[in-house]
Amino acid sequence: MKKLLFSLAVLAFIGVSCNNQAPQTQNEQTEEAADATPKPLDINHFDSLAPGLANQLIEITGTCVHTCKHGGTKMFIVGTDPDFRVKIMATDESGNFNLEMEGSDFSVVGILDEYKVDNAELDKLEADILSGDKGEEEMKHKTHKGEGAGEGQAKDEHADHGADEQAAADKQDQLDQITSLRERLVASGKDHLSFWSINAKSYKQINK
Repeated sequence: MKKLLFSLAVLAFIGVSCNNQAPQTQNEQTEEAADATPKPLDINHFDSLAPGLANQLIEITGTCVHTCKHGGTKMFIVGTDPDFRVKIMATDESGNFNLEMEGSDFSVVGILDEYKVDNAELDKLEADILSGDKGEEEMKHKTHKGEGAGEGQAKDEHADHGADEQAAADKQDQLDQITSLRERLVASGKDHLSFWSINAKSYKQINK
């Protein structure tokens, strides 16, 4: 849950903005796109073009501004607007990315993936956070219940107290993220927010 909300926060930060087709499995998406010619997706007109290309094989070009330092599983590319970044996910087919790619232009072919967030999804995320946190606190209460703790146990409880404070801060941060997403949803005037990423099939550097 924490990783999911962290991903949402990152997507919200990079400004990838906000349709619902019948759900497809990843295999169906891959098989459907396997024999297709990639459809061009202009990164500078991403908002207007992306909704019509969800779950399809696309080709997009941009400048790599960041690659994941831990495993190279994702990178971000930009067009003329440096504040608008598109997230590219590495796959077994594409191979991982590396730090040397930053600053260079790349053409990426992959499946355009859309993650939709509506009020029902936000309600579920919020309920999961609250219920999960409550269960964790109950478990900690039972673990530390008792009197006459020795010195070693007292130290452990002191450390656990710090962990409890961090957990509470993390929980509040997650709830704040949900509140922010609710506000964005209302401001959009739509019934959902869309968070986009591209599951890469291949990529190549473009020499200017």
